[in-house]
Amino acid sequence: MKLKSSFNKVLNIASLESKDAQIKVHTLLQSEKNKQPSINAYLGARYSRSADSITDIAKEIMESKTDAAKKLEMIFQGYGHKSVGDMAGIFVCIENIPMFLAQKLFYMNPVHAGQERSTRYQNFQEPEFAKMPKGTDPEIAKEYEEIFNLWMQNYLEVMEPTKQALQKQFKPDKGDKMQKGALQARTFDTARFFLPIGLQTSLALSMSARSWAELIGYLRASNLGVARELGEMLYVLLTGNDELKKEGYVPEADGLIRHTEANQTRNNSTREILELIRNKSLPKKNLSLQTPQTSNSKVNLGNSAIRDFSRHYALLINPLADVDKFKLDNVTLKKIGRILSKYHNQHNQIGTIAQTGAILIEGFGDYGSVLKDINRHRSLERFFPLLEDWVDIDAELGREESECFFLCDYLEINSFEKLRADYKKRFDRTYKRLKNWSLNAKGKISEDLRLEYTRYLLPHAHACRYRLYGSIDDWQYLIHLRIRNGGHISYRKLAYDWLVRLSKAAPVFTGMADKLEKVDHNSREQFFDRS
Repeated sequence: MKLKSSFNKVLNIASLESKDAQIKVHTLLQSEKNKQPSINAYLGARYSRSADSITDIAKEIMESKTDAAKKLEMIFQGYGHKSVGDMAGIFVCIENIPMFLAQKLFYMNPVHAGQERSTRYQNFQEPEFAKMPKGTDPEIAKEYEEIFNLWMQNYLEVMEPTKQALQKQFKPDKGDKMQKGALQARTFDTARFFLPIGLQTSLALSMSARSWAELIGYLRASNLGVARELGEMLYVLLTGNDELKKEGYVPEADGLIRHTEANQTRNNSTREILELIRNKSLPKKNLSLQTPQTSNSKVNLGNSAIRDFSRHYALLINPLADVDKFKLDNVTLKKIGRILSKYHNQHNQIGTIAQTGAILIEGFGDYGSVLKDINRHRSLERFFPLLEDWVDIDAELGREESECFFLCDYLEINSFEKLRADYKKRFDRTYKRLKNWSLNAKGKISEDLRLEYTRYLLPHAHACRYRLYGSIDDWQYLIHLRIRNGGHISYRKLAYDWLVRLSKAAPVFTGMADKLEKVDHNSREQFFDRS
């Protein structure tokens, strides 16, 4: 892989750029000459093994000229105390990757601080998106780009009629800049459902060296070509190459990342478990989606963690299946246990597929306002089949075009019947073309490539399966945050629906339900309130 390296001594930023895919990665250093994150982590490690004040420990290290980074690497690699790597914080910016991959990065890391570039501030007149690799069958690549452009054409063409319909319905006061801005934002919230998730985006992530090392290992083993490329770039950036070091770049925690190889453990265990359960009376019936998306959510207060865990694997085989009655016998569970113990330990965790929790809320929601926004809530255990490498995309698309997507809740307003019909017609037409492309690509490009780029053609409106687990405190936090007037109407309504369902299932939530205002897509006050 050809990479262009640079180090800006004035800004203290080291950068790598992929000449083929145009991906860029940058790390913003805390100190130009010192490996400050490594020093911080080593001070913390020493602090835990001493009765002295941190000032005394730091003074001792400075006076003895101890190589903190080297000592830390010995602890991290030699003794297996990887928790010290959690104290070495590293800030990285990643540019020009598919929106889908950005969400996958948030999904793979339950502990992170991060921000993705908002689509509200992007110029989509000449959109940049994930292009198929050079050498791909010309007809397949051409049709892929034409479908992508069709999504963008839909987006641009509905913008003005959507704005006019919202303006007629909610009647903003003339000369009121705040209401004018709200109208523009709500127009975008409605039209952006057409945006494909292969559009390029950028994000900033701050994580520990330990988290970066684990992420790099899993990216390097991914089924997704763009993910593997990003993994290699992050590895080179955070360990440093000759070109960067000649320019004066001092990697901040290279010793904690240098030994990170492609980690195939999750691929291996998932493959074997899917082979084991594929014919274990998996539910054949696909769920029928209802509109609006609040009709599809439900609450369960007492699920078994083991039962939920096995259902996650079943949903990789068919993300649309009704798994309520899916249960594995003890013999099969023991076999799964042996597979897991063969590949996973304290160094190689099972990952998001094994996350369950106390209160489960599950259903289907649109990618753009549910999966995309809820995915960033670190307090929740969450499972989204679409974000897993091993999900069956053909099964994901194995439904009528009309059941592949949700529309923004504003389009449920009675007077929007004509506009709503236009949206549906556009989605039906483009989904049909997308499905045909994926079918025609079989045998003409590699299967991994077909499944990866089929994902990139999915729109923000795509109806995704979700399973979210949280404590009472997790749910009260998320619901309070997400039903506020300033947010997207679709996730606001869904969050309120969760509250209604929770209050019916558990009396402890009734106080919150009585206190909080009902989310109403017809409300003029809520439409213009962006606080």
